[in-house]
Order: sequence, then structure tokens, then C-alpha cells
Amino acid sequence: MRGPCSFCPSECCRTYTISVTSFDILRIIRYTGWSYESFAVLHQARLLSYDPDTTLDMKDDMWSYILGLRSHPCIFLKDDLCSIYGAAPLSCKRYPFRLDGKLNTRSCPLPSNLLFRLSRPDIEAEEVRKEIRLHKQIVKEWNQAPGKKSECLAFLIRKARELSGTSSG
Repeated sequence: MRGPCSFCPSECCRTYTISVTSFDILRIIRYTGWSYESFAVLHQARLLSYDPDTTLDMKDDMWSYILGLRSHPCIFLKDDLCSIYGAAPLSCKRYPFRLDGKLNTRSCPLPSNLLFRLSRPDIEAEEVRKEIRLHKQIVKEWNQAPGKKSECLAFLIRKARELSGTSSG
């Protein structure tokens, strides 16, 4: 984190469920060397506002799930700073800018809020949209023949590696 976020006690990282794409997970694996099981989880999709094209169905469970980080607070939050900002999920790098360019600074303190109004996001919306489209392809493939919940994360990572042209880590 840098810029406007340096005036913030990381409220967004402490309270929000941080949803990610399978490609975010690959970047974090490469950056940290951690296994995806140590930081990625399937959260029950219990809010109506989730994009239905990113929810995962399971053969052995009645719930739908979204891919996310172990949150509350975020597992990568250290001393109110993101310890993996170089490989942070694209949604985190874009926050508090929405994909439509509007700001969502409800949880930002006043100094950060004002500075965000004068700045630009760290990553362009089109890059995020492209990755979300690819992640939705993987989710659609899973949902066409859902497997067991215990198999889902491995499937998502394998497919993301195939689409990104990487075979490991």
C-alpha cells in the first residue's frame, strides 16, 4: 500500500471479504512461495450482490461459493500494510476505484478520501475486466460439471495455469 492508503488503518482489509480470481492466486503463489491452501478459501456466497458468474457450485454441498482470501483481517495485512502489494489481488490494487471509475471511499478516512479524488487507480479497469472474464470461463467450466468442494481449488489453479501458460507455481 502506498499513497492515499498510508493515511488509513486498513479498514477495508480488516472488514471486507476479499474475493479473488484464480489468476490472483497464481500471482500470490509466485510472490510468496506459499501453497494456495494456506491463504485461499471458498467463502459461502451469501450476499445477493455477488456476480453469479463467479459463484462456484459443488456436487456435495448445497451452497454456492466464491474464491477468496482468508480474511478478517486479510491474511496478508501486517502492521496496517499489505505485505504482498506487488502481487496483491487486482481488486485490491484497484480499490477504492470501481470498474466504472467511480469511487467507493465509505470506509476511507478523510485524508485518504480526499487524496483518492486527486489520484488514479494503480491498475487500469480493462486489465481487471480481462482477468475476470478468464476467471469466469474457469468458473463456468467447473459449474457445468461440478465436483466435490475438496477438489475445487485445485481445479481452479490448474485451469488458471493452463490459461496463463504456466505449469507450476
